[in-house]
Amino acid sequence: MTGSVLWLTGAPGVGKSTAGWGLFMWARAAGRAVAYVDIDQLGLLAPVPEGDVGYHRIKAGNLVEVVEVFRRHGVEQVIVSGVVDPVRGIAPYVGDLDITLVRLRCTAGELRRRYLGRGSSGERVVQALEFSDLLDRNGIGVPLDITTLSPEAVVDALSERIGTAAQGNTVPPTTETDGFTEPLPVLLLLGPTAVGKSAVGWEVLRTLWDRDLPAAFIDAEQLGFHPDGSGPNIKAQNLLRVWHGYRRAGARALIVVTRGQPEPFTRALCEEFVTTVRLDASPEELAKRIAQRAHGQGPGLAGDSLIGASAERQTRTGRRADAEARTLRRNTDGIPVIETDGADIASIAAELADFMIEIR
Repeated sequence: MTGSVLWLTGAPGVGKSTAGWGLFMWARAAGRAVAYVDIDQLGLLAPVPEGDVGYHRIKAGNLVEVVEVFRRHGVEQVIVSGVVDPVRGIAPYVGDLDITLVRLRCTAGELRRRYLGRGSSGERVVQALEFSDLLDRNGIGVPLDITTLSPEAVVDALSERIGTAAQGNTVPPTTETDGFTEPLPVLLLLGPTAVGKSAVGWEVLRTLWDRDLPAAFIDAEQLGFHPDGSGPNIKAQNLLRVWHGYRRAGARALIVVTRGQPEPFTRALCEEFVTTVRLDASPEELAKRIAQRAHGQGPGLAGDSLIGASAERQTRTGRRADAEARTLRRNTDGIPVIETDGADIASIAAELADFMIEIR
């Protein structure tokens, strides 16, 4: 049985993102018309929207929009990974969206082992176990016990829930407006792989939150996992839909990070006050940060091939990152540049946050 959305849920640490990404990679290799998104990427704003303590409503609303964009690009099914409301599930939040909800579960001992293996504290392990018990008691989703399964075996067990349709035709996006009349400040951070976009962008976000400015964060790369790769048009269209969801929830500023060219995103955000800044680094510094990512010093996002990367892959990625940097230097003349070699992230973020507050 398949649905237009296959949502993999479960307790923190059970392996939702690993399973979701692995299933997406299998489906793409098999020629299936499948896209992927991690639900946490659709709820990165603060303060908490009124009446939505768990961010379930804002995430689900943004998911409905993202699924529509993927459908317009020929996708038949979207794989989602992430937690759901442990009492109500997801049905109350998504309207008539066709969702198959699968709950990944394992024994308490195995969940404890997995969670501690991520470097989490004992206190948070207790919270994860309690969350798992709550999901079990409320019968959320179709259970799949993965206690003894390898990541590859989990993908194999889930593969029967992936439709067999090939990718359809792309439908041009409709011209639409959400009725917003006030332009808001947007910081678009560009830069090559491993330059530190997410680290700087997230620190800017935290600074804005500390200064009581409701703000949101979007990693554009996380909105483009599609059968044909991560095309800029898909990312830009999803970016705009998610940003409008954040605006309706009260956000008054946005930070966007991407390693691509700025034009698709500045066009999508043409109704806002967009400030584009390019982060740069030397080849030596990029290589150093790539090595750090390979050893787990990073956000651990979906699709991050650097986690656990061999020395050979690190070298290849370093060459690619340097090529990305040189391309951006050639094609973004006139855009402000911040050299990050030896720079203090907090100082960079404070300066950028000051600017955003000034122009709001």
